[in-house]
Amino acid sequence: MDLDVIERIHHITLTSEEDQPIPVRAVHREKILEEYSLSLIGKFLSTRPVNLKAAKNILRSEWKLGSDLKIIDVGNGLLQFKFTLESQLQWVWDNGPWSFDNNILALQRWEKGLTVRTVVFKSLPMWVQVWGLPFDLINEEAGLDIGRGLGSVVEVDCRALASD
Repeated sequence: MDLDVIERIHHITLTSEEDQPIPVRAVHREKILEEYSLSLIGKFLSTRPVNLKAAKNILRSEWKLGSDLKIIDVGNGLLQFKFTLESQLQWVWDNGPWSFDNNILALQRWEKGLTVRTVVFKSLPMWVQVWGLPFDLINEEAGLDIGRGLGSVVEVDCRALASD
């Protein structure tokens, strides 16, 4: 496209008739919103292309959902994971982080009004192991302090500290 065409495109204006809002009927919108409410939006954090067909098969298998899980490519590298039950969605959310082929899958809960352009992944839950701590710092309080130094703490796993 030459610069003259680009310049003309930038100067396009709408007439008063064209500048009117277009009404959109909300037919079945409540049902659709309910269906979308059981969705996660995800993106593989990768610098190279991801084999989406293989990734979808692996995730369905790991999450033990099979055909109950609908995975839709919504564009811009984003996937929509549509669940049948809230408990399925919550299990996936609580048991991450998830990855495929060494590419981490960032997830966000779907919200009304969300678009491909407005999806922002602000945080990613990670398990962090700290090795070589002095014995007197191997406790829940130290784990909380270390976790807070890295970000938000979801949980400190103290099972390794429990004695038989």
